Amino acid sequence: MKTHKIGTVISLAIALVAFPSGFVYAQKKKRAAKTPGASQPANKNDPGGHSAKGVEFAKNKEYDKAIEEFTKAIEAEPNDSKNYFNRATAYRGLNKLSEAFADYTKAIELAPQDARAYVGRGEVLLSQKQQDNALTDFDKALQISPNDPNARRFRGFIYISKSDWEKAIADYTVVVQKVPDDGGAWERRAFAYRSLKKFKEAIADYTKAIATDPKDPDGYRRRAQGHIMAGDSQKAADDFKAILKMKPDDVDAQSRLKALETRANASPTPPSSTPATSPATSPAKAPSMAPPAASPR
Repeated sequence: MKTHKIGTVISLAIALVAFPSGFVYAQKKKRAAKTPGASQPANKNDPGGHSAKGVEFAKNKEYDKAIEEFTKAIEAEPNDSKNYFNRATAYRGLNKLSEAFADYTKAIELAPQDARAYVGRGEVLLSQKQQDNALTDFDKALQISPNDPNARRFRGFIYISKSDWEKAIADYTVVVQKVPDDGGAWERRAFAYRSLKKFKEAIADYTKAIATDPKDPDGYRRRAQGHIMAGDSQKAADDFKAILKMKPDDVDAQSRLKALETRANASPTPPSSTPATSPATSPAKAPSMAPPAASPR
């Protein structure tokens, strides 16, 4: 599945908030394509059309120009929280985290019941490795909007980092209910289940993650690890074979498949008077896999 860096803005233009007139600019009815910076229809709630221009620039990832327009919008409407939120999001697009933090904080000051600003600021704090402060912001966002999938996604990531598996599962459960094609959420919930040795649930979630991106070999690799930990070497081998169909030169899959086949073909060990160090029924062990990708996206 595709994962993204924490600091990267995902679908930034869609995230930009609605104009005071009540519509989300990025979701307007389809019209002829517009050139960023071109004149927009007059909007009494957007003096000079600067917010509209800023959104258009942001949609085209021209974040410097977007920031210029949002700054003009702030000068015209200094008490409108949306302009600070939008500029903060554009700053994040340039990875200017200090500036983004300041603008999200101002947006919260002006509109303390807008969950999106807490989520945005929490993302900045998470990028700055301030997990506890980020957790506070995600908690606040969820007090305002209990099922916000972005707040749940990021908070779940923090819980995984803290090895708080049950809380992570609870948050990612909300995410997959709201966004069932979020492969990253399925994979992270699977990791939490696996960490609790709930292998059946983990494998089911890895399978869901694979369905969202069946051409990603790492999805099969993670599920193979789940099968190995559950003691099912045959299904693990099937997953490694699936990887090799996509990537015949995948060294990791080659070596791990060979190890499984060698183990399966090995002659039984003669009985010994010394008891085995672990029960025969214990799950097969394998080299530890990397935890979920470092981004909660």
